[in-house]
Amino acid sequence: MNHPFNPQLYFSSEPDRLFDQEPWPKPFSFNHEVAQVFDNMVSRSVPLYRELITCAVQWTLAYYRPGTCVVDVGCSTGTFLELLGRFLQSPGTLVGLDNSAAMLEKAREKLKHLETIHRVELICDQAENYTFDQTSVVVMNYTLQFLPLAHRQKLLEKIYQGLTPGGLLFLSEKVRSPIPQFQETMTQHYEALKTHNGYAQTEIERKKEALENVLIPLTEPEQLQMLKTAGFQGIDSLLKLHNFVSFVALKTN
Repeated sequence: MNHPFNPQLYFSSEPDRLFDQEPWPKPFSFNHEVAQVFDNMVSRSVPLYRELITCAVQWTLAYYRPGTCVVDVGCSTGTFLELLGRFLQSPGTLVGLDNSAAMLEKAREKLKHLETIHRVELICDQAENYTFDQTSVVVMNYTLQFLPLAHRQKLLEKIYQGLTPGGLLFLSEKVRSPIPQFQETMTQHYEALKTHNGYAQTEIERKKEALENVLIPLTEPEQLQMLKTAGFQGIDSLLKLHNFVSFVALKTN
């Protein structure tokens, strides 16, 4: 690129106070109330979130092939696709998949200014129903962890099959440590980060309870094995802080 990569993420959100008052959402779901505060919620709740989105765009630009698609699985409010669309120099096809109509409504607003440059497709459906044909990059940030365990391997295999040769999967997940003592320490540091970002302890505990049996994390070795079983030949980790980790996985043939 001829210009410096100095991204500013496009956030459009009300302050997250969902768990600060009664009644608070339980179990957690990506409904209208969550969509309204999601950008603020995720930026305060996920360590290195801004760096993660920037990194995902940089890797997408490196592996994207003209004439193919970029698919964001669990695109939420479209922050990744919006940033990518600003830096993708040739017109491309940007696909956002999400099963939350409320999230896609926010994404549609955020991505509207890119429609004169790129083909933007927002699809409200389960990711398992998408074919991923003619896709060179799939991004899936903190989405797989919300699927039933029995569905995750099948989705990874479907992504692998649909990717073009040389295609890339950029995957971010919340994981748990296989070492109980380390898991406890990670949880303490993660909750301290949320406190630093303005969440009260009651909010932290309420959201944790709302996510119980909704977000089911694997260990990092378990996640790596799933990628290998799906067929990916080259796998590496890029970012990790506390229980949050990002992987890149390559389809070499």
